[in-house]
Amino acid sequence: MQNNPQKSNTLISCGSYSWGGLEMFSLETARKLADKGMNIKILCSTDSRLCREAEVNGIETLPYFGKNVNIPASINKLRKYLKNSNTNVIHSNHSHDLWVLTPALKWAGSKTKLFLTKHMASGVKKNDLMHRYLYNRIDGVFAISTYIQQSVKNTTPVPENKIILLPVGIDVVRFNKNRFNAKEVKMELGLPVDKLIIGIVGRMTPGKGHEEFLEAAKILNTKYEDRIFFLVIGSASFGEAEYEKRIRTIAVKLNLKNIKFMGHAEIPEKSMTAIDILSFPSHDESFGRVLLEAMALEIPTAASGFAGVLDITIENETGLLFKPKDASSQADALEKLITNKELRDKFALAGRKRAEEVFTIELMINNLIKHYTS
Repeated sequence: MQNNPQKSNTLISCGSYSWGGLEMFSLETARKLADKGMNIKILCSTDSRLCREAEVNGIETLPYFGKNVNIPASINKLRKYLKNSNTNVIHSNHSHDLWVLTPALKWAGSKTKLFLTKHMASGVKKNDLMHRYLYNRIDGVFAISTYIQQSVKNTTPVPENKIILLPVGIDVVRFNKNRFNAKEVKMELGLPVDKLIIGIVGRMTPGKGHEEFLEAAKILNTKYEDRIFFLVIGSASFGEAEYEKRIRTIAVKLNLKNIKFMGHAEIPEKSMTAIDILSFPSHDESFGRVLLEAMALEIPTAASGFAGVLDITIENETGLLFKPKDASSQADALEKLITNKELRDKFALAGRKRAEEVFTIELMINNLIKHYTS
């Protein structure tokens, strides 16, 4: 058994061309593993944002993935690399990578361990012959929540003993409210310092609940407009500019004058410090990293009570839950926080404590290494 992580040559694989939580997680995992002394390279797609960001961070890349039509070429590149390297582990964060990883490992005759982290649920069963071939090579599947764990059990041929619950970890040193002065951040962002800032954070993409958030804001304004202000942090994903335009139009139609659309935050932990209450109305979130980051920042939260959120929020102990896709239920939960400072303070402390005890990046990385080397 290999017990010394410093001797491990590991490839972190993510062939996605997007730049969101999945890709950022891949980069952050690679960086933290490298900090542990492991020899890390990132297997990525040519000209992808992940490839560029990895190089900026001083992590060697293998840009072997291409478009779907280039799968045979990608397989051949990786096969040659594996035959001429001492790679101990390949850890993929993108299921589609298996179309390259599994055949490349087989044709290279490699005994390299193969792990997959499942970040998203699937509604399609993958028990056909081809998917059995792809998944049978896997040594373990890391599910980021119990919701995803159940999805993997229901939709893939992976044996239950190979499905491992391993939540996403965050850097609680980075997401620490004491790094910033909340009043100064509010002033810098042009927000009123004498009002409660109710925020939503995340990509502006369908399913994140922006519509219900705006409807809840309209409801809350009927009672508390003089006490509250709304902040939207985040921008549209690639190709979804029309969706963002529609969300902004809804805010105008609802006559929401006490709202600011900030756009993308280069330093999210700083911008989030301006928020006094976070709403997390996502319809079907596999995990809910933003929710966890807010808890680490001691921001009291109200979240949609479904899917991966249930692994993070303990109702009435670390935050409130409301009905998914229900603006009235969301408004009711937010009203409890607006009107009860004692409750806000309770959730702020309890949320930070839960983040520190259960969801740190250090804990996640140590568990990864344990599975890599067992």
